[in-house]
Amino acid sequence: MKVPIVGTRKIFYGWVIVMASTCVTCTGFGILYSFSVFFKSWIREWASSRAALSAVFSLAFITYGLVSIVMGWLTDRYGPRRVLAAGGVIMAAGAFLTAFCHKMEFLFITWGIMVAIGVGTCYSPTAATVSKWFVHRKGMAMGTIVSGIGLGTLVFSPLSEHLIQSYGWRTAIFVVGLIALTVYVFAALIMRGRPEEMGLEPLRASAGHGHENGSGTTYPGEFVPSMSVSEAIHTRNLWFLFAIHGLWTIGLAVCLSHFVPYATDLGIKTTTAAAMLGSVGAMSILGRLSLGVLTEQWGVRRSIVIILSSQAASMLLPIIGSSPRILWIFVLAFGFGYGGLASIFSLATAEFFGTRSMGSLFGILLLGSTIGGSVGPLLAGSVFDLTGSYRYAFISCVIFMAMGIALAAGVEKTA
Repeated sequence: MKVPIVGTRKIFYGWVIVMASTCVTCTGFGILYSFSVFFKSWIREWASSRAALSAVFSLAFITYGLVSIVMGWLTDRYGPRRVLAAGGVIMAAGAFLTAFCHKMEFLFITWGIMVAIGVGTCYSPTAATVSKWFVHRKGMAMGTIVSGIGLGTLVFSPLSEHLIQSYGWRTAIFVVGLIALTVYVFAALIMRGRPEEMGLEPLRASAGHGHENGSGTTYPGEFVPSMSVSEAIHTRNLWFLFAIHGLWTIGLAVCLSHFVPYATDLGIKTTTAAAMLGSVGAMSILGRLSLGVLTEQWGVRRSIVIILSSQAASMLLPIIGSSPRILWIFVLAFGFGYGGLASIFSLATAEFFGTRSMGSLFGILLLGSTIGGSVGPLLAGSVFDLTGSYRYAFISCVIFMAMGIALAAGVEKTA
């Protein structure tokens, strides 16, 4: 017998799933994006060029994207619990081994592969799982778990910097590994793949709301015919979204991987630079919450055009000036738009293709971001090694985002 959802005073267990998923995305991406905080410590440790060290972050993005596809498929097939538990163990092991690295080459394995595998298990599996628990409030639920990415930057950037300053980078990375293991395993114990496993139904609108009372309001994935992977890959929308995600992520990865070394090169204290990077995460949360609501009114295509345009405009700021005030404006504006865009792609997957193969299809879109995320750090590191400046890297990011805007105009309203 199924437990009624509407009208009960009990907290719907789907929101527990959302909170656990948010903690996982916070931890996974928070650790990944703390790379920028560790950057100069590793440069000093191994006397590496910035391009060579950036290649570690690029490899991490490649690994994360490829693993996301596999983990999305495994989640569709076997459920999220085993996926999360395994991911947490691998990520923690990568962090522990990083703490004992004495050659930079090993960092490609411990951070570029093992830590990245943990990140690959935290996003597409949780997004796919949450999409099965919600019909009504799906946008709010998805926006919440994606906000965990911004929360991770807000928490782990200053935390990592504090640990580095107090105990050294090796102890710092060991501690964040312990945090990853704890959070992932605890979330795996809480997670349930479908509401039917607990005798529940997905959360639906109560009487008087949405489509059920004839208002014509729909929710992403509720009334869209669900496509298989083979059907979706023959649509233009999937590949346009794939390319847009990748072009935007080039600029995102440049900022997240190189911002702290960029800011400290300008004479800004490391603690302040880490706080600025954390502010990107804080503003991204506001962006997800506010722009996520507007996305439901604007629609996916218009939202991408508007928000990506604001991202391109914000990337112009480091080009025209480098004062602390301009950098603060940059991180606040960039973080706000980052949050809005990050919340769109999971909603677009459900809206255009349904939830039948949500994990696999969202993993494909994440592969687009993988390509962009692998190009961005290498681009910035190579440009700096050649010119001694990040200026031309920022200019390139603006161009790539302009290309994404042009593609967004070609996204169709129906897949």
